[in-house]
Amino acid sequence: KKDWDGAYYLAGYVVEFALKVYIIGRLVQSDSFPDRKLVDTFYKHDLVALRRAASLEEEMKQDDSVTEPWEIVKDWSEQSRYEFGKTKQQATELYDAIKNGVLPWIKTRW
Repeated sequence: KKDWDGAYYLAGYVVEFALKVYIIGRLVQSDSFPDRKLVDTFYKHDLVALRRAASLEEEMKQDDSVTEPWEIVKDWSEQSRYEFGKTKQQATELYDAIKNGVLPWIKTRW
């Protein structure tokens, strides 16, 4: 039996870390101290909140190359580590949405 649950769970962290790298890069360039709300966001694993903190919502909504992949990725949660029964299709869809859509899109903004 393949461990599609684990593959699904771990794949989502790629987007979480990519968004955090983007945010940190912006903070370093600004020389400003982050506000408390942003710091609190860093301690969570909420991709939608991280995208908002990165100020990438509107730009992402306007780019058709990432709109559909984001719809798949945004539903990932670190809580998926406690959820069992992910299928090969679910894990593959998430992986493909990250690899071919969301991750390259975020990386072009680093």
